[in-house]
Amino acid sequence: MKSTRILFETIVVAVITLTGMLLIPSAKILFALLPVAYLLIERALRKRTWSDLGFNSRTFWTSLRADWILFLFMGFVIQPATVLWAKAYFPEYLAHIQERLPFENGIGWNILLPLLAFSLIGEELTYRTMIQGRLAQFIGTPAAIGVASLLFGLAHFAPGPGLVVLTDVGLIVVSSIFYGLLFARHNNLWVVWLAHLLGDVFGLIVLAWA
Repeated sequence: MKSTRILFETIVVAVITLTGMLLIPSAKILFALLPVAYLLIERALRKRTWSDLGFNSRTFWTSLRADWILFLFMGFVIQPATVLWAKAYFPEYLAHIQERLPFENGIGWNILLPLLAFSLIGEELTYRTMIQGRLAQFIGTPAAIGVASLLFGLAHFAPGPGLVVLTDVGLIVVSSIFYGLLFARHNNLWVVWLAHLLGDVFGLIVLAWA
């Protein structure tokens, strides 16, 4: 009964979050915070540990060493390679990415990096701990990774030409699948978060020079 209730809560929070982000883009940040607030409140009410949410600091190095190849691929290869590919073969996609990033608003790295770090914690809590971690108990890990990754891709939707948007969402889904695999193997949110942060940072650096 308790597991069914938690599944119901997860579905409700996920649906409200994604629907709000897609229908009210101006309030996207507020809707993105909803799952984080839910998890923190739920943790206190049900007396969960931080480890239950994936914050396993003690096993960080063990988890990192066990999957260092995947970690390096996600942290240093996939996003810079995607930007370089887009620059050479799909400039419309590159322009689409640049339009939905904050560089045009004059945000410097001293502000962007902390914002990115905190926002990625929220993303990983939402799509790895809450959606993937809970759905895995009901539909299995592979399917849970797939569902969480599809929702992760849709959460990053930005309007534009059909092929460009499809490519954008599709590549985000693929990246999310790798993050999901990394999380599923060790249930360590810190490892996934760091890989995601490094990937975004190096991707942004290459994008800024593109």
